[in-house]
Amino acid sequence: MKISRIIAIGLAVLFILLIARLNHEENGGPPHAFVMLPGQEPATLYLPGPGHPFYTLFPKPVAERPPAVVLIHGFTGDRVLMSGLARRLAENGYAVLAIDVHGHGENRNPFNSGEAQNDSLRADVKNAVDFLRGSQFVDGSRIVVMGHSMGAGAALDYATNDPSVKGAVMISGGWTMGPERPKNALFIFAQNDPVEGIQDTSTAIAAHLAGVEQIELGKTYGDFTQSTAVEAIRMPGLNHITIVSSPAAATVIVKWLDSTFGTARTGAIEVKDARRGSARFALLVFVILLIPIGRFCGSIAPGWAQARPGPSGWAGLLILGGALLAAMPLAAANPASFVQIIVGDIQISWFAIAGLIMLGVIALWHLAVWEHIRDGAGAAVLAGAAGFTVAYVCQVAMSPMLHHLSLSPERLMVLAMATVLMFPFWISFELLVRRGGLAISTMWAVLGRLLILILMAVGVSLNVLPGVLMLVLPIIGVGFVLIEILSASAYSASRNLLLIAVAETIWFAWMIAAASPITFMF
Repeated sequence: MKISRIIAIGLAVLFILLIARLNHEENGGPPHAFVMLPGQEPATLYLPGPGHPFYTLFPKPVAERPPAVVLIHGFTGDRVLMSGLARRLAENGYAVLAIDVHGHGENRNPFNSGEAQNDSLRADVKNAVDFLRGSQFVDGSRIVVMGHSMGAGAALDYATNDPSVKGAVMISGGWTMGPERPKNALFIFAQNDPVEGIQDTSTAIAAHLAGVEQIELGKTYGDFTQSTAVEAIRMPGLNHITIVSSPAAATVIVKWLDSTFGTARTGAIEVKDARRGSARFALLVFVILLIPIGRFCGSIAPGWAQARPGPSGWAGLLILGGALLAAMPLAAANPASFVQIIVGDIQISWFAIAGLIMLGVIALWHLAVWEHIRDGAGAAVLAGAAGFTVAYVCQVAMSPMLHHLSLSPERLMVLAMATVLMFPFWISFELLVRRGGLAISTMWAVLGRLLILILMAVGVSLNVLPGVLMLVLPIIGVGFVLIEILSASAYSASRNLLLIAVAETIWFAWMIAAASPITFMF
């Protein structure tokens, strides 16, 4: 047996062992369990204490029950993404009910993106608050609402419509208020959060609540005992995504909860997450595993000749950039709006239109040998689909710390439609950009992906593409890195661009389908 196969098998075994360890740590402390709230709203309840299943626990006397937090995720997030923060709060003595709002995570109820969005999110938060008020495991009279990004807006909205909650924590967000003043309000945001959209808004609302013209960051205004405390704080070195998993941010939040609930803490604040080490190691092994996975897929697909007709790499990048720019104003009309997701439909429209433009250029200038593409197409498609399937299974296995990545029936339909609509773009991308040997072709492909990210940012700045794309740009970038490792490995084995295009189309479509809010339900 070749040494490369032995190494690949060893990596696969190591990955499986790491996933087993990750699941062991996921099921360990703090104790937590799945809860289905009214209206089919999925949630996870975390409790302070050792990591034992709930069936070994008994309700404590009322005086010993912990205060509770309702934790609300952001626009492309879910309760899994918030699990690290939820665990840290529970480790420090607070019960946490992390929820999936409509259209997110495992919540299959359609997301309402219109004017009634706040009302819809308010109903989701109310379900969680009502559950905690009736729970025998928590002190339902002491509840704080907390959210990130969109969830921060939902937390501020709810706290200003239900004066009985004891406080509100807005993480990188919070935009509008209801009729009531929120109690003990903390606005915490990242240094690299959008200044105008998040930092300025958060500080302006905090200043309004504090009754000052300009608030001093890091200074507490008002009185916790009178429920009038207000603070705005900027966390250095963080961005819109990393603030959720930051130990420093969690420490600030725990201190705020301590002051809000009058908790007298004697020990240090616990900010460890036992899952992080296993998850990082598993991710590293997965990245390395993509190389043999790609080479195996390439070995079962027909090989293509290295020399192909077409432009140079620079010309290919020029065509790619021109097509993406030309597609922007057309994508603004959202021809793919029949794909019933928010933001993702604009992405699909943009890539679909750019793909048609690029295919047109390829056809008019005879930049591809279509007979070559058709030969062995079935095997290439099968190999590309197999490569994605293996990558999908591995990433779902790592998802306890990332995001809910498995697909509901609605998201599976979105995946299928997005794959069909975006395939012209990615096959054109490969035909135009990936040229030459392994090193040079990988360089051109990386430059092409960087160009996509840059033009995505340009589209946001021109108000042609949704602004939320800027917040998730780092995640898309990480996805592109993983896709390129698989693609380059497959290219090294067969040069088959159809195989690569199939794998990266399904992978990118899956990223959109898994994260975008769904607006329909079967």
